[in-house]
Amino acid sequence: MGKKEPAESFGAKLKALREKEGLSLEELGVRTDLKPSYLLSLERDEFLPHVAEIIRLARTLSVEPASFMEKNLPESQPGQRRKAHEVRTQDYAYKTLTPFETGRHLMAFRVSIDPESTHKKVVYRHEGEEFIYVISGRLRLQVGKKHHQLGPGETIHFNSSERHILKNPGKEPAQLLVVVYAP
Repeated sequence: MGKKEPAESFGAKLKALREKEGLSLEELGVRTDLKPSYLLSLERDEFLPHVAEIIRLARTLSVEPASFMEKNLPESQPGQRRKAHEVRTQDYAYKTLTPFETGRHLMAFRVSIDPESTHKKVVYRHEGEEFIYVISGRLRLQVGKKHHQLGPGETIHFNSSERHILKNPGKEPAQLLVVVYAP
């Protein structure tokens, strides 16, 4: 019998990594400050987390954030692991633009939000800072109680520990450069 291929889905990868570390959902929840029920939903592939949560999970499980996004790569092609990877949810896609290096706190992503949609997770909140540059389309962003409307070429920088919601109110996809600083 040959070596078992790694699982394809985000949830299956998360569960395999958690079990490899010998952690229960409760233990992983304590280490990441995420609820065990939320982690279980992720493992069941009910939705994908925000990129900052992927970073937090990856650090806790001592893996590259991109390892959650990549397809099965043969061991003979480890260099491909450093290339950008793309993940797609129902209305939201992102691609890593920066390679993972232990000890680094800054990661950049190209994010696309489908027309007239909101990422399915209601709100985001994560330690650190976030910078967003709108490449094309429109972005409606709520940070705390403040609402912002951004168009092409416009930017925003905010404390990402405040609750924030991203929406695309336009009729074309919104393309964003999102830089996350996670301490």
